[in-house]
Amino acid sequence: MSVQAQVNDPHAQLRSLYQALLADQERFDEFKRLLALYDFDPRQADEEPTAAASARDKLNERIRAWVGGNFGGLSATQTLQWRAIVVEERFNVSLSPWKESNIY
Repeated sequence: MSVQAQVNDPHAQLRSLYQALLADQERFDEFKRLLALYDFDPRQADEEPTAAASARDKLNERIRAWVGGNFGGLSATQTLQWRAIVVEERFNVSLSPWKESNIY
């Protein structure tokens, strides 16, 4: 299944990425693996290192293959946000029913 995303509509691109990841566990696993390779801390460097840019390019190529080619690509900031959520499992939630500290 290929979901076409409008290049100029970021919301359509995001929806197509979500659908592609939810439709196939192997895609999600590859997405997570490629995100883990993205090593860039903007607090330590002003510019994205070449290795990080290469990892992000590879990730964007794979996303384009999953969504049918019409994907503008994740920016460095977007890639860092996805990495924080998917790889580091950080969510912007102050209180979660799944937090260990909330267990009786």
